Amino acid sequence: MYEVFEEFYAGYNANVHRGIHELSHEASLAYEAAHDRVAAFVGAEGGREEMVFTRNTTESINLVAHGLALPEFGPGDAIVTTEMEHHASLVTWQQVAERTGAELRFVRVTDDGHVDIEHAKSLIDDDVELVSVPHVSNVLGTVTPVRTFADLAHDAGAVLLVDGAQSAPTRPVDVTDLGADFFAFSGHKMAGPTGIGGLYGRKQLLEEMEPFLYGGEMIQHVTFDRSTWNGLPWKFEAGTPPIAEGIALGAAVDYLEDLGMDWVREHENRLAQYALERLAARDDVETYGPGPGEERTGLVSFNVDGVHGHDLSSLLNDRGIAVRAGDHCTQPLHDRLDVPGSVRASFYVYNTTEEIDRLLDAIDDAAAKLDAYLRSDRYADRLYEHHRNPHNSGGLADPSLVKSSEETACGDEGEFHVDIAPDGTIERLAFESESCAVSRAVASLITEYLEGRTLAEAAEMEGEVAAMLDGQFPDLRRDCVVGPEEVIREAAREYLDAEGTVEESPSAT
Repeated sequence: MYEVFEEFYAGYNANVHRGIHELSHEASLAYEAAHDRVAAFVGAEGGREEMVFTRNTTESINLVAHGLALPEFGPGDAIVTTEMEHHASLVTWQQVAERTGAELRFVRVTDDGHVDIEHAKSLIDDDVELVSVPHVSNVLGTVTPVRTFADLAHDAGAVLLVDGAQSAPTRPVDVTDLGADFFAFSGHKMAGPTGIGGLYGRKQLLEEMEPFLYGGEMIQHVTFDRSTWNGLPWKFEAGTPPIAEGIALGAAVDYLEDLGMDWVREHENRLAQYALERLAARDDVETYGPGPGEERTGLVSFNVDGVHGHDLSSLLNDRGIAVRAGDHCTQPLHDRLDVPGSVRASFYVYNTTEEIDRLLDAIDDAAAKLDAYLRSDRYADRLYEHHRNPHNSGGLADPSLVKSSEETACGDEGEFHVDIAPDGTIERLAFESESCAVSRAVASLITEYLEGRTLAEAAEMEGEVAAMLDGQFPDLRRDCVVGPEEVIREAAREYLDAEGTVEESPSAT
């Protein structure tokens, strides 16, 4: 990828479709050829006219929302999606439903991680205008039967959008065979750069849709009174496009095709099966999604008993193993699974079974390793003490104040309970938490610190926790340290503001 960028910026760095000079001409040809290669990669029969370059999968989905759904949908219409949606899809269709009055329906996910096709059949009726499904779940690894959804959507007169963020990099994709009307994907997941993605759209639909953005490049003719739009795909690529990134995406496609997408799929599935079989055999590990023996993409999500995902991620990071921990932009799906988050190990073309063995070895006796990790000189002794002997853990029976919020930027959930005396003094505090060990220890420390202080003092907290720990904690875990302080500070301010409003209200006499 670096070589592609170096070649562009050193050799023919110029805007596309803008100049009658050699550099612009060369850049334009390379950028257009990248559209051709990516279109062919996903099986777009209409070539470059059916391949719009965007920033990522999220923007691709939003393009459909703004170009098709928002102008056309209204009360009485329905959108069908699934319980395993990434926020890029879920939040977008929520907003469309809210703004248009359309109904949003969700296909259930079964306990073994599949979409419930019978439930889908009951939801997709003549009111449905759009069906949106992930080709592959980014948490469960489930491969969705897209063709089945295409047939259901088309029989109902609806269009089908496929979130291909996890499938375009991992398996052969033919949008025609899938029956997709739209197919969205991101370059950074398929050996390409960040800041580039694509939207396949059926030509007839793209021609009928309104542009998402306006400005240069996407126009054909402009007067003071009106404008007409450029042809496809440039109609949807306003302004100076991500030229180098687009060309690099074309190179990434060449790389994957040289490997062979059948080989990529088989390699990923083999690694996932290897990891899943060994994780599922452990009594202290729970895995999510289809079990061993079922084809899946190269990711496995799991939890280890007694060790929060963020803590496990830190332990693995110490051993040079990068995993993602949290809700993976699928909070409702984790609610459906009844877990606050999970650890996701993702494997790709460059990974080996030997690396999976290192992962498996690293999670052996994870609870003991976590204890040693928190007892190390990276953390203040005071934090470890509250980890081992937490204060005020559990809720209060009838608290004056309850604050539920994400405790860290990573998405942990927790709750503070506070009893407040008439003079504003904090009499008792308690906390309930499903967060990591670091955040739980900090929550304990905060409840100890605030007992006997005023709510006004809690509202002014700004860096007290870091000071109490003498700044002795890894910067990697800063959000886990400062998060609970932010929660209690916000709770105190909200309570004081509300009390002030009550006192000033003419009716409060």
